[in-house]
Amino acid sequence: MAASRVAEVAAAQTMLFVPGDRPERFAKAVDSGADVVVVDLEDDVAALAPHVDVVLLPKAQDPSVVSELVARLRRERPDAGVLALVETAAGVLAAAATAAVPGVVRLAFGNFDLATELGLHPDDRDTLRSLRTQLVVAAAAAGLPAPVDGVSGAIDDAAAIEADTRDALRGGYAAKLCIHPRQVPVVAAALAPSAQEVAWAQRVVEAWESATSGAVALDGTMVDKPVVDRARRVLGAAGRGRP
Repeated sequence: MAASRVAEVAAAQTMLFVPGDRPERFAKAVDSGADVVVVDLEDDVAALAPHVDVVLLPKAQDPSVVSELVARLRRERPDAGVLALVETAAGVLAAAATAAVPGVVRLAFGNFDLATELGLHPDDRDTLRSLRTQLVVAAAAAGLPAPVDGVSGAIDDAAAIEADTRDALRGGYAAKLCIHPRQVPVVAAALAPSAQEVAWAQRVVEAWESATSGAVALDGTMVDKPVVDRARRVLGAAGRGRP
């Protein structure tokens, strides 16, 4: 069971927080359509950790602490893992080392806490962009899935949520944390490839598979393996709702 849960987290696009002290909201969270529901247990994590498959670790900034948590989890669940929430300056600097810890499933960007520490606005994507990019590089270097973007403060402003999500997607992120069920469908739609992107990807793959050499020209543009890999990711997202 743990292995399947870890795989779900690794592939998820939408992750919805729900307060651990509000069990009456659990069913609504599950019904929201989110790929993963994150039960926010606050200080109770230490008591319940042996009974879960994946723990979202806040303020992940010390790889040795992350490693210790993985070891503790795996005493009960051999395939358990950690979703490392990077939300401090120290965490950003240690992102590569954290991503390399065996058992880390994915990195997530905690924009609100990090922005507060740095004296920035959490919705100022331009200022935070270089910090977000560090997690993208760290995840790729460690062979992890693309990271999870932090939450949007807007709940009812669908246009703002969509713009925020699309910006994250362009920046190398493939998922987003949500704080309200109404955000989930907006985020999911924004992360899904457009019809034009799917059509392009299909043409790229078809051209590649019918070629007799290692590269092919399509619409006056050279197509090689990295382009094909990107096209296949687009088709995977369109077919399974996952990047």
